[in-house]
Amino acid sequence: MKRLILLFFIVVLGASGAAVAQQGRQAASQIKMIARPDSTGHTIRLRWAATNVALWKLTNQYGFILERYTVLRNKQMLDKPERKVLSGGPIRSKPLDAWQEVAKKDQFAAVMAQALYGSNFQVGGNDTKGVGRIISQSQEAEQRFSFSLFAADMSFEGAQLAGWGWVDNEVNPNEKYLYRLTTAVPANLTKPDTAGVYIGAENYEPLPAVQEVNAQFGNRTVMLAWDYNRVKAYYTSYYVEKSEDGGKTFRRLSDVPVSNLNEKDKRASNRMYFTDTLHENGVAYQYRVRGINPFGEAGPPSAAIKGQGANMLPFVPGIQSAYADDKGILQMQWVFEEKANGFIKGFQISRADNANGPYKIWLDNIDATTRTLAIKKAVGEPGYFTITAVAKEGEGRTSYPVLVQPVDSIAPAVPTGLKAVIDSNGVVTLTWNKNSERDLMGYKIYRAMKKNEELVPLIDSVWRGNKFRDKLSLKLLNKKVYYAISALDKRFNQSGHTELVELKKPNIIPPSAAVITKYNVAGNMVTLNWINSADEDIAAHILYRKATADSGYTIVQQFAGKSRNTYTDTVRGIAGTYNYYIAATSEGGLATASEKLAVTVAAGAAGALQITRLYAYPQPEQRRVEVVWDDEMKQVVNYQVYKSSGNGAMTLFKSVPAGTKGLYDTEVQVNTVYQYAVMAVLASGAYSEMKKVSINY
Repeated sequence: MKRLILLFFIVVLGASGAAVAQQGRQAASQIKMIARPDSTGHTIRLRWAATNVALWKLTNQYGFILERYTVLRNKQMLDKPERKVLSGGPIRSKPLDAWQEVAKKDQFAAVMAQALYGSNFQVGGNDTKGVGRIISQSQEAEQRFSFSLFAADMSFEGAQLAGWGWVDNEVNPNEKYLYRLTTAVPANLTKPDTAGVYIGAENYEPLPAVQEVNAQFGNRTVMLAWDYNRVKAYYTSYYVEKSEDGGKTFRRLSDVPVSNLNEKDKRASNRMYFTDTLHENGVAYQYRVRGINPFGEAGPPSAAIKGQGANMLPFVPGIQSAYADDKGILQMQWVFEEKANGFIKGFQISRADNANGPYKIWLDNIDATTRTLAIKKAVGEPGYFTITAVAKEGEGRTSYPVLVQPVDSIAPAVPTGLKAVIDSNGVVTLTWNKNSERDLMGYKIYRAMKKNEELVPLIDSVWRGNKFRDKLSLKLLNKKVYYAISALDKRFNQSGHTELVELKKPNIIPPSAAVITKYNVAGNMVTLNWINSADEDIAAHILYRKATADSGYTIVQQFAGKSRNTYTDTVRGIAGTYNYYIAATSEGGLATASEKLAVTVAAGAAGALQITRLYAYPQPEQRRVEVVWDDEMKQVVNYQVYKSSGNGAMTLFKSVPAGTKGLYDTEVQVNTVYQYAVMAVLASGAYSEMKKVSINY
């Protein structure tokens, strides 16, 4: 029994026990459970475990209670789930006598029995003063816990004996169950906890094969690697199988499976590795890998991978110096063990654009005694060079790569074919012809918001492709934007930039408005003056007019661009109030209206509307002025009488109803000059001409 524990420790590395124990301390008083149906549709196997040492010891003593609730039948949810306590009571570890036969044929069951019932649990050799003794004395409980859980993953029969597994053979294919696991530990000893699994026979799925197995064969050795990350949800360990008869039979290379002990390390690789020793080189071997799940089931084998070992040279050449002279000729010097000259055919030099390859032979058939060479072949462009000692038998050996950079001060050609297209959302797509230089590294992309301002690079790094997208803010007031690009090689030689490509932005901002500054009315002619819109892309200024009785505005005149800033409009309608405004229209079709201007026109084309007579009589005795007038107009609504004194402005004095053609002004002072004016307001809204009279009171 102790020999099996020792073997297990050597293969699995005992440090994992401490890691599992630490995990248990971080998640105290927890239990976990998983389940898997088989292909028959009548059996479900369950596995569970405590996740910390303290609960592990308590459950080994008191056991677990497993309940099954039938939830679905024939895809219909039951009104009340049917409960059944499996095993009829707590599930505990079987007595030691029950382990004897299983432990003889199953070393993992033997490990579990030793962990549960052994008087001591040795995890090292006979080192009574070293690390093994320290671990045995200070962490024996943790080691028993972690090794027993790992062994349970390898032996489902052993897990059942330990009270950590159950087989439910009373499963119906048309039902689904909720399995509920609780500990039988008294509540005063630990915090209660529950684990559950919802599953049915229909959830069965075959185990997958391990993927992406590859092998690297060397001198009587092979290193296997496979992607465990893709199948870690199914498998906890793996067996490596080997065939020496062309794939007819395979045998396991070890009774103990390979496991990943670094899965929780974020820096760990997603691949697992296994190394095997070959009996001899030149003989074909085949390898494959099988996964083992927590129920001890082996999955299907991976695809077999073939190969054979090869003799390798015991010495590797090393490049001491390599450079391109001022003529671009490669000068190289290397070292290689002189006594190994008889093992090689000679040397070959290979070149690649990148350090990782792929490498192509650049010069071959170099004599085995040569160590220095001036190669009469221009290097041309920067690249990585290696030298390989070509073996007479087996594989040769290759040096580490060395970068060789010839002198290069010639910039790439200026890119051609630059085009720019913008959509309605302001996304600009730039395209151009790709440069033909082999050492081209990429492009620098520039933008300017105004034609004469300095170009600004859009990205700090180098752009590798010949298509680029930029996003413009359409809320900015600039109407155009400009782009250019330049090319950059791997020696950072930069070309000049292309000619600027001008691009008009989508017009979503209306232009600034025109401003009417003044006007003049002479009879039926209205002269307007205005300041044009300040925007550059103005297509036209349009003058609109509307009479009081009109339902809408009509266009009076349209002026191209900013060609006019004054216009005289002849009113052909009746006298009255007319409203004017000027609309500034951009090239994109957006328009902005000026403030509206109301103008009173006294006479229109239909004939003059006039006050025929107007008199003002001073009457000092009554301290008043009599104002009288006459007219021949019809449909007069009222008369508006205006008054001013001295040099003051004329203001509305009184409004007199139709039919009344006179009034008395008692608000007068002696020795004062007064002016009176009368204007008739018609029912149509039109106004007559204003007639004025002046007196000295």
